[in-house]
Amino acid sequence: MMGHNIKPEWVSLSLVLALATGMILADAFTLPLILWLFIFWLALSGIFFFRSRSRVVLAVCLFLVALVLGAGRLQLEANRYEALPHQAVGAKLTVEGTLQERRSTYATEKGLVGRYVMQVRRYAYAGEEDVQPGSGCAYVTLPEPQVLGSTVVVTGDSRPLTYYKNDGMYDAFHRDREKAIWLRLFADDGKKVSVTAPPGRWDSFLQALRQALTGRYEAVLGESYAPVLASLLFGGHYDELPPGLLESFSTTGLIHILSVSGSHVALLLAVIQLMGRALGLRPRGLCLVSVSFLFLYGALSDFSSPVVRSSLMGAASALSLTVRREYLAGHALALAMAAMLIYSPYLVFDLSFRLSCGASAGIILFQRPVSAWFSTLPAFLRDCLTVCVAAQILVVPLLFSAFFSFPVYSLVANILVAPALDLVMVLGLLASVLSLLWGVGADMVLWLIKPLLALALKGNAFIAALPGSRFWGGQPSVLAVLAWYLVVDFGFCPAFRRRIGSGLALCLAAAWFLRPSGPEVLVLDAGRDQVTAVIYEDKSADIWYNKSRFANPDQAAVVVTPALRAQGVFRLRQCRVDGDGAGYTLALLRRHFDFLPEQGAEDVPFRCLPSASSAFPDGPLCLEFRSLAGWNGRDFPVSAMATIVYTSRRGDEALTEWGETAAFHGRPCYTPGRDGQIRLYRWRGQWQVATFDEEQSWNIRNI
Repeated sequence: MMGHNIKPEWVSLSLVLALATGMILADAFTLPLILWLFIFWLALSGIFFFRSRSRVVLAVCLFLVALVLGAGRLQLEANRYEALPHQAVGAKLTVEGTLQERRSTYATEKGLVGRYVMQVRRYAYAGEEDVQPGSGCAYVTLPEPQVLGSTVVVTGDSRPLTYYKNDGMYDAFHRDREKAIWLRLFADDGKKVSVTAPPGRWDSFLQALRQALTGRYEAVLGESYAPVLASLLFGGHYDELPPGLLESFSTTGLIHILSVSGSHVALLLAVIQLMGRALGLRPRGLCLVSVSFLFLYGALSDFSSPVVRSSLMGAASALSLTVRREYLAGHALALAMAAMLIYSPYLVFDLSFRLSCGASAGIILFQRPVSAWFSTLPAFLRDCLTVCVAAQILVVPLLFSAFFSFPVYSLVANILVAPALDLVMVLGLLASVLSLLWGVGADMVLWLIKPLLALALKGNAFIAALPGSRFWGGQPSVLAVLAWYLVVDFGFCPAFRRRIGSGLALCLAAAWFLRPSGPEVLVLDAGRDQVTAVIYEDKSADIWYNKSRFANPDQAAVVVTPALRAQGVFRLRQCRVDGDGAGYTLALLRRHFDFLPEQGAEDVPFRCLPSASSAFPDGPLCLEFRSLAGWNGRDFPVSAMATIVYTSRRGDEALTEWGETAAFHGRPCYTPGRDGQIRLYRWRGQWQVATFDEEQSWNIRNI
């Protein structure tokens, strides 16, 4: 693919990758901003000094500049987040702000409520007249319905942000930092909520346009297909889609079509270019119209990260057609990524941003060599397979990390279903543009869409229902991810195979050496629920689940299932569920796992006890106490290797006393709510305990 002469596109993409790496390093290792500036100055000095002396040192300095620039930018953003008024969290507050985004809606005893993201303008402690200037955003729970873009004054109880510390969970921690969200505010009774200003003109225009478009879709397509078309064109509307439809798209690997990406922008530009040339627009006017529609399309899609990335690249493509310059997709992608990361550095942790950029980079870098694999096929099949395979090469580890599986029939779906959906999107975009100019013409196009959309959805559901449609693998380790990218380099960079081969062998040997052996115990951070699993070598598990009536009824689906799947667990043997809502929780687990008839037989040095009131078992065991009720405050299992406890009805006082007693006897004490998930596993013949925080910092505690 490449010889000794390095292509400029590789250099630009490598520099933006160094920029992103610096941001990740700065998030893991906090250093003073002045130190990053000093390193940045040294690297710049090296560039000027070695620019004509040593190309190798010059390249190192260039990458160091990009890396330190990324690290310093994220550190600056982290400092801004820490400067938000976190000291107000926990008090009853009166907050004024603008509703920006609706995150979710759900039914409660008080009625239908919604969770919104509100930009905080100012706030005051309830009952006080002293008003403080606000900044950042807050999650606000309000009664439905609310109008996005309106300014409201809310009085309610504030709480800090909390996160589940388990493998496999969505990275809400960095998402909140990206949006500068720093508290939660609850006013779901609606008694102290008042609207002080309606949405602005721009917000009102966008909402009216969205409603007009969705209304026209519904008038022709009906309530079943209209949300699907709206999701295909502009993303979102997921709460209006049937869960089975979302599952089928995820199974076939076409779920990305339901969120706006580069293909949507490319289709939009194609429609605008065809219509503009048909109307006789000049190149400059056509470029202006294209950029204007791209901006409007991005606004209708809420400017999500894939939309911004693809819109920037699309604008560069439209401009290149106007000025008649060669469009280099690699440079355009690198510039778009760099601009987005410098503007919002926490985007580097956003899954949609990673998938969008990774797929685009794969198409740019590997399209030619992959196309050669299918050279004997017809052009249509060759192009479809080439784009599908090239787009997935760099994102395979991301797919396993986020979804724990790989769509087996992705190629089949991309050949049979994706072209039909692309045609639906082209016609849908055409109908959307025509609706602004000629309503009758838009309706005629929508009538053409209806049978095509029905055929595509039924075909996708058929492929998803085929046996073995997913290859389940769990969340890969860091060494496995590194090994995958070394394999990619080994296959596509023949000039460096000798250098890569030794590194690949070393990586595989390290992964084999560090793998845990035998069964393990996993205690999850599930909020008010208590979940313990014994995972066997064949990746089946026994699970004990104590369901709390105060917890989310769907906790088993949104917390427990991804945490177990991340460990590679897709089969359950014994499953005991107690507490309120046990039947519903067991049904959720049966929906997401295969149940085996026999029970596991391997023994582990672990015991789960209902309370601390009974006699403690002897021996070097790891003991989990589901409750500290009945503990006399004196007795302690001094022979235990470690203890795991939860907050009891007596509150944090009992937990504090237990921790102090454990420290007095020199025994580790863990709490899932504080330490995250807790793993007891055997490595090299010794039992070890690791918490989520310790594993994240590469510090495994030996017991």
